[in-house]
Amino acid sequence: MTDTHPILGVSACLFRAGKVLLVARRDQPYAGLLSLPGGRLRLGERLEAAVRREVLEETGLDVPIYPFFCLHEVVEPDIHAVIAVHRGAREIPVGQDPVAGDDAASCRFVDIADLAGLDEQKMLTPGLRAIVESAHRSHLLGL
Repeated sequence: MTDTHPILGVSACLFRAGKVLLVARRDQPYAGLLSLPGGRLRLGERLEAAVRREVLEETGLDVPIYPFFCLHEVVEPDIHAVIAVHRGAREIPVGQDPVAGDDAASCRFVDIADLAGLDEQKMLTPGLRAIVESAHRSHLLGL
């Protein structure tokens, strides 16, 4: 990666019946790995608008409300990203299915219980499992 400044990005934890929506990244960084839908913030764009845009572009889902959940930072030799993670305020209804678009090679709901195995196989972006598990606990508690 050639950026000389940290990247500011957004992502969203979207749930349905004990599952989380993940996208397979088509482009670098982390091409081929599963990640939350999201991407870079544009100049002048508010965080909630950016996360709504990115989810729509990558999954075709138009989710109106995204409460802020946490900041996630990835610092590696070729990348420094600060990601504002949001969480869908409600579960995605059955029948409202994602369709991969933009820089997502594919997208699907993945059982939360399967994240440990995917993490062990190094199929998830850095820190994804911990973020999703924490967001899911908050979601279940209605926080």
